[in-house]
Amino acid sequence: MEAIVDNSARDEVFGSADSPAGKYFLTRLNKGKIRLVVGGKLLRELSGADAFNQWLRVALRPTVANARQIADEVVCAEIRVLKEQGIYRSDDEHVLALARVSGARLLFTNDPALEKDFKNRRIINSGKGRGRVYTTRPTEQRTHKNVTSTHKRLLR
Repeated sequence: MEAIVDNSARDEVFGSADSPAGKYFLTRLNKGKIRLVVGGKLLRELSGADAFNQWLRVALRPTVANARQIADEVVCAEIRVLKEQGIYRSDDEHVLALARVSGARLLFTNDPALEKDFKNRRIINSGKGRGRVYTTRPTEQRTHKNVTSTHKRLLR
């Protein structure tokens, strides 16, 4: 399964604001249970963290293959398609475009607008299924960033 980490969750997985749910996500990446997809503007945003850059250098090696990079021009072309369609509400069209061109259907984000867009079947829908969101954003049911049964189910 391939996944995307939005910049809003970057430090929970790769940085100083790590959380139990973020560490669990990283553990699943490192064990090869999921593979991170990066590219375009999102790659530039994530690259602001040294820990992410160190992890990515290793993860992109063919012998490791815990990450896959999509060419910027492919992501940019899909952004143009999304803008023409005008069906998204968030300001993260680069994340949506990356998901569409890569086939990744799991997103770790704490951005409510992006979460809604990612779950919108008109935006993220193909033979690979609809978009699913892994989040640590506080809700009425969840006020902490611990690993939940939902987190475990999403990363199976």
